[in-house]
Amino acid sequence: MSSIKLSVRKRFHLFRSRTRVWETSPVQLDHYRIIFIMSGHGQFILNGSMSSYSHHGILFLKPGQQPVFQEDKDTEIFVIAFDTYLGDDFQKKKAFSPDFADTYKLAENLCNGIRMSQGQPIPNERDNQTVHSLISQVTFEVAQRPASHIKLIRGSIEMIVTILARNNFESKKAGEKTSRDVLTDQMIEFLRNELHQNKSIRVPEFLLRFNVSEDVANICILNQTGMSLRNFIFKYKSDLFKSRMLKVDVIELSPYLQRH
Repeated sequence: MSSIKLSVRKRFHLFRSRTRVWETSPVQLDHYRIIFIMSGHGQFILNGSMSSYSHHGILFLKPGQQPVFQEDKDTEIFVIAFDTYLGDDFQKKKAFSPDFADTYKLAENLCNGIRMSQGQPIPNERDNQTVHSLISQVTFEVAQRPASHIKLIRGSIEMIVTILARNNFESKKAGEKTSRDVLTDQMIEFLRNELHQNKSIRVPEFLLRFNVSEDVANICILNQTGMSLRNFIFKYKSDLFKSRMLKVDVIELSPYLQRH
């Protein structure tokens, strides 16, 4: 497919081409950009690190960032660049372009706080298909250029950014442990180590060590194991004794440690 370009003044810029054409003459380097891999696969270098990209993969770029593709000859990309005009003053941008300022801000936040894997497709298959159907619609509108094409393109871009932001948020939830999760893991690991060394667990000392009340400790351990702190200590001590008698790993007798 031949290269296509469309610029909507002070709002967004669209570009579709082979990566070698895009790299030879970098466009819209000063803007936030989202790159969609329309075809091809290979490696790319960004910020000094090499990663892989694949069909339907996506890259999120801040102003000034420029990936270098180590491509096969079939790699084709579609770029949406969000114009940073008045980007430092959102209220002015909103006054200038009220119909697109919120989408710009969402795209800016997305590129600054990316949680998805660069160069890889959206994990949610349905959303992945929807995004690329919208891109196909956008490229059709650019080629046809009917009177209503700008409005349709803008609406499609708004939907694309919203879908990406939703998936980025879900990736953040799935990929990060909360501080309570980390605390729970630390408490359980401490208890297990102490019990494996046949040490007595004194609950007041345990609570002081982790600087929590017994109610907080109960909630944390209950959420992960289904038992209160004291019940967990009793149960794990019993399972540890059985495992030594049977000469098996205690994990085989304590499935509650696998609860989430």
